[in-house]
Amino acid sequence: MFIKSLTIKNFRCFGKGIDDKGTTIELNKGLTAFIGRNGSGKTAILEALHFLIGSDYLPTRINEKDFHKDAKGTKNEDAIIIEGETTNPFFIDVDVISNTGISSTVVVPCNKIRLFIKRREKAEKVLDDPFRIEKTVAPILGNIDDTVYQSQTFKKSYKVISLSEVDAVVNDLDLAKEVIKNLLKGTVTETQQTDRFYEVKFKLKSGEAREASFPSYNLTFSPNRIKGLAKSYYLAKERDKDVAGSYSLVAKILTDLHWRYKKKQANSDSDSIQQEYGTLAESLRSIVDEKGALIRKINDKVKSICCDDKNFQIDFIDIDQPYKSAFVAKKEGEKLLLPDNLGSGFNILIAYALFAYVADQEKIPIVLIIDEPELHLHSDWQKKMYEVFSNQTDLQFVYSTQSENFISLKSWQQIRLVKNYQIFPAQEENQTQIQATDGENGTPAQYLDDYATKNLHISLILKENLELFFTKKCILVEGPAEKYALPKLLKFSNCDVENFSVSIIPAWGKTKIKNYQMICKVFGIDYYTVFDNDKATDNEPTNENTAIENNVQGEKKTKFSTSFEAKIGINGDNEFQKLVKKIDDLTDTNSLDQEVKNCVSSLKTFIESDNSDNI
Repeated sequence: MFIKSLTIKNFRCFGKGIDDKGTTIELNKGLTAFIGRNGSGKTAILEALHFLIGSDYLPTRINEKDFHKDAKGTKNEDAIIIEGETTNPFFIDVDVISNTGISSTVVVPCNKIRLFIKRREKAEKVLDDPFRIEKTVAPILGNIDDTVYQSQTFKKSYKVISLSEVDAVVNDLDLAKEVIKNLLKGTVTETQQTDRFYEVKFKLKSGEAREASFPSYNLTFSPNRIKGLAKSYYLAKERDKDVAGSYSLVAKILTDLHWRYKKKQANSDSDSIQQEYGTLAESLRSIVDEKGALIRKINDKVKSICCDDKNFQIDFIDIDQPYKSAFVAKKEGEKLLLPDNLGSGFNILIAYALFAYVADQEKIPIVLIIDEPELHLHSDWQKKMYEVFSNQTDLQFVYSTQSENFISLKSWQQIRLVKNYQIFPAQEENQTQIQATDGENGTPAQYLDDYATKNLHISLILKENLELFFTKKCILVEGPAEKYALPKLLKFSNCDVENFSVSIIPAWGKTKIKNYQMICKVFGIDYYTVFDNDKATDNEPTNENTAIENNVQGEKKTKFSTSFEAKIGINGDNEFQKLVKKIDDLTDTNSLDQEVKNCVSSLKTFIESDNSDNI
């Protein structure tokens, strides 16, 4: 089970959203990478997810600044609402109560969790907590064929109310009597609806009186009443404090693991006292093997990232207490370097490896939330870390990044661009029709999938061109000649590209321009297209030209009648070298072809125009 969607309303930079429904963000089972310019809302998304499913004590984390304000800074009086939906059900216990106490528990499957935060009324300001904070879950409203749901997480079967019965209880109090009668084979004596529950009193055939509480829609829960919901760990930008030291997040995890380990060890020893020596020895051996397995897993994870150090090894400080706060260290010969002396980069690698181990041990889904995983890591380590993330099956990774090393166009579905407090790809963006060279229409998503899976080596979507994800606008050109010449020509018009968040992206061939147009369409990136109007015959433009032109945004294009190099006055061999020299020798643009001048003028307007893009 993983978190498949997150909805944010009135939280920091995210207001009410479209139609007062908030902003909904789709998450992947594996990686979800949020990109966008500073202040776009990436960190707000990460913290919203952690607030929703994390174990942090929220009253100490929530403050007045978390409530959304409008453009004028006016305080929003509405509540913060953060909702999440899971891929598979988790479960909440609902008690069926007899006159002598709790007699049985009904397990209700749920797939939605909701965090509600509202300022308290003035009359309640005497309370220490200025906010009313509630976490609720919503029962699944639908039908499940079987009344027994097999949970792989807990290796047991839960007897659940059939979902049609839950529907009846939730949506229609009048049907509750028949539901309870059929469910529990008793006689209903009284029903009552409160704000949150349907309270039903009934009698069994034996005459015993009982009561049942069912959620009217949402059910407020305590952690010990919920099973199977994903657990999150959050590493903020200041995570060097989270992964080292006795009060760090890692130390807290290790303390918990140490407690469980010692308890298991004590139970194992006590159980073995009454057994033969051979059985006792086998029990102790399994404990040692477990410690050895732990250290091997951590070493394997860390070495897969920093394998350039052949002598690198993580080892226990104390074999008898492997989960102590400073439980591992870097081994150099006979010397052990403690975590606090290793530097933040090594500590973070160890932390990542530990989280992967915890995910395997916890037997519940783990969501690792990281704000800019590239921090403290060398570029080579970043690349290898991304590979580790991509191949990790036990963890759901949700992170923000400003590094091209943590995204891949081959896995474009993992990327979420945050722009104007909106998330791309948006569903409506994916439905935008584009035209291919063969004249057929389809969605950009369809074509990107095709290029990513089949034709990546042909499409030449180069690593260095990933900068288009981190730019405000981009200019799509055929090759290096335009990329070199256009910025220099624009300077003659007092337009310095370096002063704007604009990237010039060479497609390395006309046939590849459509790829980048697709990417820009899917991710809502403002683009201008520059291409040569090569002709198959004297009178007919090529299919490629037609497809490119049909995918142009409005009039944001320049179509040269011949090649760009020819318009600059370059022909023959070594065109690029000749173009570089001519551009470098230019003192003004008066001598240039009129089409080139028009192109520069249009690009200047495009670059300097304000499209209210606040990414």
